[in-house]
Amino acid sequence: MTLGSDFPWNIALSERPPAVVPSDAGVVRVGLALGLRAIDALVADGSDVGPVKYCLLHHRLLVPVEPGSVHRWRAAHSDCVPAPRSWGCDASGYRGCSGLWVTRPGIPLIEATAAEALHDALSRTRASLSSALSTPYPRHRQVCRA
Repeated sequence: MTLGSDFPWNIALSERPPAVVPSDAGVVRVGLALGLRAIDALVADGSDVGPVKYCLLHHRLLVPVEPGSVHRWRAAHSDCVPAPRSWGCDASGYRGCSGLWVTRPGIPLIEATAAEALHDALSRTRASLSSALSTPYPRHRQVCRA
């Protein structure tokens, strides 16, 4: 698995997030392929990005977002749940989640990513991935016979 990004990140090997995440924060859980591209889009746009956890075992990202986001999330591409105690990538608390916490270099350390900005980045990224996959290519190679 590639954890690629066009931007620098600090890596922390820890079960807990490197910043103090508010206890009433929401956590967006999204697949790596979509999530990584959306996070890079946020950074490219100049948006503040808080800590992000990569679950290496289950290929998911956990992104803490500001409090109050859980009840208004409503997205097809991801879900938003209350901040977990164990930081597993599923509500049932997968045992064996292993991951890396990454943060953007610089000070001050942001506690959580803005939910609206993340939602928009995920939606834009999903739309661009969907349109790239729906490019009209012939299913079968056309052969001209003379």
